[in-house]
Amino acid sequence: MISSLYSGASGVQTQSDSMTVTGSNIANVNTTGYKYNRVNFQDLLATSMGGNSKIAKGVKIGNIQNIQTQGAFQVTEMETDVAIDGKGFFSVKDANGQVLYTRAGQFTYDKEGFLTTQEGHYLQVKDVDPDTKETVGDLKNINILNQLDPPTPTGDGVKEGTGVVLKANLDSNSEVPKIAVDYDNVRSEMYNYSTSVTVYDNKGNERNIQIAFRKIPDRPPQVDPATNQPIPNTEIKNNWQWLVLAQGEVLEGGLPGVQKVVGGGFVEFTDDGRLVQNQSGQVAQPQLPPGAPPGTPLPPKTMNRLPLTPGVPNQVEIPFIGTGSLQTIGIAMGLGKNPDDPQDQRTGMDGITQFASDFKVHSVGADGMKSGAIESIYIRDDGIIDGAFDSGKVKSLGRIIIADFKAPEKLQIRGENFYKESYLSGQPIQNDPGTAGLGSIHSKSLENSNVELSTEFVKMIEGQRAFQANAKTVTTSDEILADLIQMKR
Repeated sequence: MISSLYSGASGVQTQSDSMTVTGSNIANVNTTGYKYNRVNFQDLLATSMGGNSKIAKGVKIGNIQNIQTQGAFQVTEMETDVAIDGKGFFSVKDANGQVLYTRAGQFTYDKEGFLTTQEGHYLQVKDVDPDTKETVGDLKNINILNQLDPPTPTGDGVKEGTGVVLKANLDSNSEVPKIAVDYDNVRSEMYNYSTSVTVYDNKGNERNIQIAFRKIPDRPPQVDPATNQPIPNTEIKNNWQWLVLAQGEVLEGGLPGVQKVVGGGFVEFTDDGRLVQNQSGQVAQPQLPPGAPPGTPLPPKTMNRLPLTPGVPNQVEIPFIGTGSLQTIGIAMGLGKNPDDPQDQRTGMDGITQFASDFKVHSVGADGMKSGAIESIYIRDDGIIDGAFDSGKVKSLGRIIIADFKAPEKLQIRGENFYKESYLSGQPIQNDPGTAGLGSIHSKSLENSNVELSTEFVKMIEGQRAFQANAKTVTTSDEILADLIQMKR
């Protein structure tokens, strides 16, 4: 009889504790990322009832299981609201350096610009290789608001797409300018056509340069006086000179208002207007002839053709003011074509051409970028945080890493939507979102609690009835004991 009292008492206590769990689930029905807890009951140690019969003498809570099922998504307007679709947790680090885990993705910025939880714990990310987009390095805090994008100077043309890239047509009917080029003071009547392009120096300053074209008069081949035969490769036909011009005020030692040649070269075309080759040139100061009387002025500067080097792009070196060094800029005008090689698959029409039509620039541009401050971010499904800068550039700032466990339901609950690694949960398995069975990332979304209210209300009713029944067991056992005592009297 005493055993029945203890059995009923254990039921009363256990059902009361179970109601606490149910109440907690209901209370957190609107808690972002909350995972409901389920009470698993166990019977108490069995007691012999005579012979080989044994029965349990009560009930207890065996364990409280955290159910890690997916919650529904709620769309928000905050880019820093993030939800995990699938398995895994966000990794965050508190001020003491302790790593915690959460499904609640209401991230925000702290006063220093770091991306944190509402409690101030730092979201953990890894760096991203800008070319391959592969994850590199170790977990770290990420500062978003203090991000600065350093300037990118215009390239030297060695890597495809860097430097200045120009596509245009030069009118084959153009006449040769009558005024020779003064390389230290270029005027518009010294060339046929020009186009401007903005480049960037190593400090991110925008520099405007011009690329001008001057038609070169045709010249028959030279004749060998010994044989009275033409000398091969001495004919000049369908040739133009190209000049890179810059204003003196942007050049070291330049004169304001005076346009100077900082580099150039020569382009040659086939008779049908296709580019044959683009050859670099070098401005040189001719020497006085031997025996010239003192005070004889130096002859005008000229531009000499440099030897062709296969695979080496045409380049100019510009002494922009305030940079402390020469900046090498590539000048790409097409791949050219060898008309004498029938195996040459190049068209000679992917850059500069010479057709009997007006001068027209099809496209001109240069790589490079000025420095920029962060304006906004976008978080992709693979966890990469892309930052948009006021310079117009977009680059990857880092990648949110997902952590998972072999037994996530056995993580230690820390409160405030956080979990902590435990011995029973195992160590975290970290990887990129969407890989190795981990969930993907959804920005402007939050994961709602996975509590199902109707189910919890049913549990509440069941718990209430179970409590009443166990309480009835106690009162009934008490009445039987009272009757037993009365029998003695």
